[in-house]
Amino acid sequence: MTDKPESMDVEQAVINMDRAMHDPARRGDAMGDLFTALGAAAQQMADQRRAARELLRLARKNDPITKANRARGARQGWEKRRAREARERLLDQLDSGPRRTGPVCGEMAHNSVGHEISCQLEPGHEEDHDDDNGTTWERED
Repeated sequence: MTDKPESMDVEQAVINMDRAMHDPARRGDAMGDLFTALGAAAQQMADQRRAARELLRLARKNDPITKANRARGARQGWEKRRAREARERLLDQLDSGPRRTGPVCGEMAHNSVGHEISCQLEPGHEEDHDDDNGTTWERED
């Protein structure tokens, strides 16, 4: 256990400073005592401020509105995670769907965003070209 100097308030520190500065019969280290008292007063004030901040933090933490906001944020985060996971599962299912393995027409075109697409119909077909994803284009021959 450490020995802390006895706490002293600021007014008492000012009185001690005045006494130390104007005492003609100074004995001992008056300025050292003065700075020790000032240090103790500053520490006391810092402890009081720290305790007040801690009480304020606990009051805010336990406020019903704050609790409701935290619960709402947690619920929204949970919902976003679940929606993202469902979207990723759906995209995985779409990407891993059955692929056409037989012969295809081979006619190329571009879709609305400029990507190349190829006709998935049988070679020599008579109807318009189709990529099996809803994009069709006319035969040119």
